Amino acid sequence: MSEILLTPRTNNGFALFSALIGGQLAPEKLWLSPSWRAKFLLRSMLTPVSSWQHMRHIAAFAPMQQILPQQPTLPGKIHRPYLHLGLSVSQRVAALHDHYRFVSQLACEELRQAMLSATDFALARFSGKDGEAIAITMICNGRCEREGEVNLLLHCDGTLLGVLTFAVTERNRKPQLIVGGLQGAHRDTPHEFIRHATKACHGLFPKRVLLEALMQLAAAMGIQQIYAVRDGGHVFYSLRYRLKKRALFHACYDEFWQSVNATVASRHLYQLPLSLAQKPLEEIASKKRAEYRRRYALLDQLHQQLSRFS
Repeated sequence: MSEILLTPRTNNGFALFSALIGGQLAPEKLWLSPSWRAKFLLRSMLTPVSSWQHMRHIAAFAPMQQILPQQPTLPGKIHRPYLHLGLSVSQRVAALHDHYRFVSQLACEELRQAMLSATDFALARFSGKDGEAIAITMICNGRCEREGEVNLLLHCDGTLLGVLTFAVTERNRKPQLIVGGLQGAHRDTPHEFIRHATKACHGLFPKRVLLEALMQLAAAMGIQQIYAVRDGGHVFYSLRYRLKKRALFHACYDEFWQSVNATVASRHLYQLPLSLAQKPLEEIASKKRAEYRRRYALLDQLHQQLSRFS
């Protein structure tokens, strides 16, 4: 059996490709499967130019090499729907290279580490209404790998309540952040606990808290454009996943994006505002103002903790 190697031994694209299909390089155990390698070879032969370019990027660019143990499907990501519908194979190649190049050039070392972290990297921690432990973390570990490269996660007392997946690509030589997925709690999580967590955040839904964190991070990274996938633009709506994955897709992205004043950008994407406006207290019924003050205080605390990445 081939040894599982954690990093490539070459900076040559063809040598990297040969090592992968020959089993000499296995970023993770799935690459030890002959059928997996055969599929990778066939798909690469069907898209030779883009596949060759992608191999060159991985081999020559240290951040993409180093991430292979965490993102073992990275070499073949370009062969499947990725981030959102409508991307060609060559555009997927560019999107992946853009993302890791952007991350490698981040001025804030701590944020760069967070976006490449193989384990939960703590971004913010605070207490809920009744002392609940609320934590926002970041990880790059291949989870939701069709929807982006980095995951933002929200936990309440150790229970996962939301995952936002994104990647940073480039358009007209400017970075743009694209949200490819936004998931709630696992289906086995009691609905009562989700309601409890919402109360712990003074009425803020977990997805809203994650979006607030994302917008703060985008500002810290100097990103002026944020897009998010529409219902019909999600990768699970592709022909490839019509039977296998689409039945598992229950999210209603459009409704949520519209609730935060997003605008339709294309057939597959919404454009999100760069920040979410807060309703003035004088416009809020007097009996609800105390709760809104606590809500705004929680958001201020979140923003203050994330400001260290600016």
